Formats: sequence, C-alpha cells, structure tokens
Amino acid sequence: MWSAASVLVCALSVLGRSERSMPQIELIEVVPPEASAGVEAFVRRGTGTIYLITSSPVFRDAADAPTACGESVAVKKLASILAHEEWHVRHGPDEKGAYQSQLLTLLRLGVLPDTAVYRAVQTAMLTVLGAQKQNRPELVVAGR
Repeated sequence: MWSAASVLVCALSVLGRSERSMPQIELIEVVPPEASAGVEAFVRRGTGTIYLITSSPVFRDAADAPTACGESVAVKKLASILAHEEWHVRHGPDEKGAYQSQLLTLLRLGVLPDTAVYRAVQTAMLTVLGAQKQNRPELVVAGR
C-alpha cells in the first residue's frame, strides 16, 4: 500500500506536473459537512486550494494499486480529478470547462471513451450540467 503523499506524487507524475506547478493541494481524510456525499476532491472558493479526499474509493484504489505508478486506472482518474479541480482554481466555478479538462486529461492518459471510468466522468458531467440548467444546486456535486 502506498502512502497518501506517494499517491499524490504519482498522480502528479502521471500528469507530467510537479507540486510547485499546481495550486496548493491539501490531503484530507474526512469529508467536511458542507461537501456533497461521494465527493473525491473539491475547491473552496477564495482559498486557491485543492482538497483531495484520501478516504475516497478512487484514492484508496490508487493507494492499493499493485502496479507501478501510472499503470493504475485509479491513478489516472485521480490525475484527471486534479486537472478538474485545477480548472476551478484557475477559471472559477464553470463545471463544463472543468469536466472538459478532466475528460481531455483522461484521453491524454489513455483512458478511452469506451471505458467505465471515462463514461462515469461523462455521466457525472451530464448530471451536474443538467442540475445547473434546472437550477437544482442540491444535485451539483462539489467534487468528482
């Protein structure tokens, strides 16, 4: 099992990024009460910080990966989540842009549209955008 810090370093490596090139990333285990259920990461407006949930299924799967860094689909998804949240830090609350960034990252990492991971992110995007269109903020997930 990989440490939380090692999982983060691995995900950044898969992205081809260093910690210094990203917004501040804070690893937290407990989802705060204001975050949506099932959240994997989130950004609090005004902080410029990405909060990565180490107890989320994708993070735990990445930590448990028996393969080398970058070979795990969970690590690739985690990398795409970081890209999504970085979009929010740099560009604001636009979910469409953030999800497009995440989907493009998955493609760049070799996660194709016919895979379960890609389809799950695409479905999440459609759900969130649909909720925004219907002005139903309770369905908008504060993370991926």
